[in-house]
Amino acid sequence: MALIPVLLGEENKIRKGKYTLQARERKTIMTIHNLLYQGSVPVHVLSDIGVPLSVVHPLIGLSGKREVNLFREGLEYADVITTVSPSYAREILMPAFGPHVYDVLRRRSDAVIGILNGIDTALWNPGSDRFIPKHYTFRTVFRGKEENKKRLQKAVRLPTTDELLFGFVGRIEPKQKGVDLIIEAVKRMPKKNFQIVLLGTGNSKQVKELEAIDRQQTHIAYISTFDERLARRIFAGSDVLLVPSRFEPCGLTQMIAMRYGAIPLVRKTGGLADSVEDGKTGFVFDEYHVEDLCKTMWKAITLREDEPTEWHAMVRRVMREDFSWDRSAREYVKVYKRLLAQS
Repeated sequence: MALIPVLLGEENKIRKGKYTLQARERKTIMTIHNLLYQGSVPVHVLSDIGVPLSVVHPLIGLSGKREVNLFREGLEYADVITTVSPSYAREILMPAFGPHVYDVLRRRSDAVIGILNGIDTALWNPGSDRFIPKHYTFRTVFRGKEENKKRLQKAVRLPTTDELLFGFVGRIEPKQKGVDLIIEAVKRMPKKNFQIVLLGTGNSKQVKELEAIDRQQTHIAYISTFDERLARRIFAGSDVLLVPSRFEPCGLTQMIAMRYGAIPLVRKTGGLADSVEDGKTGFVFDEYHVEDLCKTMWKAITLREDEPTEWHAMVRRVMREDFSWDRSAREYVKVYKRLLAQS
């Protein structure tokens, strides 16, 4: 897909004024989801499909051979570069993602736009979700979540208590999702006043660590599988959803959690920073340190125990948040109209 702006694109952004394979009347938009995932091919692949090497930017790959990063080529040639949150649009202008991408994005920063993703509010609806035991709405959230929590605890073999239940749903992925912080936090925090249920598959080393914790600690449950039904039950039964990501282009789990009345606990990065307001619609910590995560988890535990009125207000507040695609679509329409006006 990233090669489309090269093949269909428009005037060459690097050698302006020179006509290449691109047609000037065509406009393209390239959307970045996650810069962690890119794709490179040997240079001969471009020749095989009729793309002259004069219009691309070969690099020396890890193998020592020349290759072309197709993702970079899309960034070079697209008229507009969008990404999935305003904060991520700013973060990707930093060098952390590698010089072969960083230099392009910095040079083309005026073309980079961040639009926060949305969710399907009909698909993610605790009032009609066929996978959760007890349906509920904004008006019945506390009775509904209480029943779903009890059923979830039984399903994952946690003690049926009213202690705060943290949930985690996501890839067990060491580069991004913050699972290492959760593992360290569990080791440091007292084994009381809270429970954690984690669902996800991925990195074998972290999976083994989580399986060991599950065996050793009765207040922690880890389920190593991909199970949409159980994921939805975690959203519906958890009090707080953990999203302590090292980076997060947008993140949908925090939006889904709010839809289900689970308060998100997130690190201030990317779309998490754009969608969660500390003390209002969730709990937010800044630095990627286990101490910061532990403090914020205890902040959540203490608020629920000591200030139930404020806790209830926060639950109702998060359920009123609008993360529908209607809002995001309006922003994309503005981009399309602006681009067409430049034709």
